[in-house]
Amino acid sequence: MRFFRLLKIFFSIRNSGIFNLFIKGFNPLLKTVNKKENIEHEFKQAIEGLGPVFIKLGQLLSTRTDLISQDLSQELGKLTDSCEPVEYSFIKDQLVKNLGKKSQLILESIDPRPLASASLAQVHRFSFEGKELVVKVQRPGLENFISRDINAIKLAAKIIRIFYKGYPRIDLNSVVEDYERVILNELDFRIEAANAKKTYNNFTGTKHLYVPEVFDEFTTRKTLVMEYIDGVPITGIGELERLGLDLKTLSENGVKIFLKQVFDDNFFHADMHPGNIFAAKDRPNDPYYYAVDYAICGSLTESNQILLAQMISCLLERDFYSLAQLFIFADWVKEDTKTEELEAVLRANCETLLDKPLSQILFGELLLNLFDGMKQFDLYLDNDLVLLVKTLVHIEGMGRQIYPELDFWSIAQPFINRWITEKYSVKGLIKYLVSKKHILTYMILKKIEESRYKFEEGNVEEI
Repeated sequence: MRFFRLLKIFFSIRNSGIFNLFIKGFNPLLKTVNKKENIEHEFKQAIEGLGPVFIKLGQLLSTRTDLISQDLSQELGKLTDSCEPVEYSFIKDQLVKNLGKKSQLILESIDPRPLASASLAQVHRFSFEGKELVVKVQRPGLENFISRDINAIKLAAKIIRIFYKGYPRIDLNSVVEDYERVILNELDFRIEAANAKKTYNNFTGTKHLYVPEVFDEFTTRKTLVMEYIDGVPITGIGELERLGLDLKTLSENGVKIFLKQVFDDNFFHADMHPGNIFAAKDRPNDPYYYAVDYAICGSLTESNQILLAQMISCLLERDFYSLAQLFIFADWVKEDTKTEELEAVLRANCETLLDKPLSQILFGELLLNLFDGMKQFDLYLDNDLVLLVKTLVHIEGMGRQIYPELDFWSIAQPFINRWITEKYSVKGLIKYLVSKKHILTYMILKKIEESRYKFEEGNVEEI
C-alpha cells in the first residue's frame, strides 16, 4: 500500500518538472524530458492534487527559503487550506463522540453551516450561556491519511538522497520528521488551546492584540471551543477604510506585536497568514488585532534571539564583514566558509536594497536576498528560525498591504536597542539569573555578602 501510494506521489511530483530545478545533467528517472514552462506553478498544482497532507507540507516547505528559490516559495505560499465542507451529520457525530453529554450544550444552538472549512478541521458557530462561541472539529480519517503519506515521504527522502547529493549539510529525514511533528501537533487541539492561553497571558495588559478565550470544558484532542470574534479580515482594505480605522497605526501595531512576541515573550504565533488575522471594529482611532489558530507557535534559543538582534544592527550599519562572521559562528553556513568571500556575497545581494530610504526597505525581502546569497555556502537554518522568517514576511507583507508606507525599521530599531540595553545591563543580567534560578546567582550573591561582611569587619576594627 505504501509503495503504490509512493509511486502516485512520485509521478505526480516528477511530472511537475520540479526535479529539473535541482538536479543538473541527464537523469531520466527524476527529470522530465520536455521542459516545463512554469515549473513552480506545476509543482503547486501537483501538491494540491495530492490532498490535505501535502497542502500542509507545501505550506511548510514555502517557509524553507534556505532550501528553495524565492519564486518557488512565493508559489507555494499561495496554497490555501480552504476545502469543501464535510457533511454536518459527521460534525454532529464527532461532537457526541468526543464530548458525550456535553455535546448537547453545543448542538442545541449550533449553526449547521460552517464558518470555515480547512484541510484539517471545520468551524461552526453556536451560543452558550449568552455568549457567541465557535467549535472547531477535526476532519474524518486524518490520522490514517497523515501516517500513510508521511511514511511514503520518508521512503521517498531515502531514495532521493541516493540519487541527489545536493545540500550535504541537510538531513532530509530530519526535515521530514520536523514537518511530521508540526502536523501531528496540529491534530491535537489541546496543544492549540495551550498556545492560545499562553499568548493570552503574554498580552494581558497590552492593547495591540486580543486572543479569543478558550473554553476548556469543551476542548479535547479533536474539538476546540473558543470565543467568537467579529473582526474584519485584514485583506478587506475597503471595509477597514469604510469603518474609519487608522490604517497607519494598525499596520505599525502589527510590527509591535511581532517584536514583543519574538524578543520580550520568546513565544510567537507562527501561522499569521491573512486567514488567521482580523482587525477589531470598536477602536478606530487606536485599532488592534484578533488572532486565531494557534496550532503552530515558535520560540527561539537565546543565542538565536541575540543573533537576530545583532543581524538587524549589522544591516543597519552595513557592516557586512561582522554579518559574515556572525553567520559563520552561528553555523548557518559550512564551517570552512571564508569570511571575506561571504562578506562579498552578502554585500552584492543586499547593498542595492539598502541604498533605498529605510522606510522603503522590506526587511523580509532583505532576509530572502541574504538567504539566496548564502545558499552557495550550504545555508541551513533550524526550524524555529524558519518559522520566524515566515512570520516576519507575513507580518510585514500584511502591514504594507494595510498601509503601503509602513516603516518597519523606525519601529524595530528603538525596540531592539532597548531590548539589548536591558538584556545586557547589570540589572538585566541579575534579573535573568534570578528568573532562571541559575547557580551563578547563588555564587554572585554569596560573593557580595562575603565582601560586605569583610567591609563591615574592617570598619569595626578601625573604630
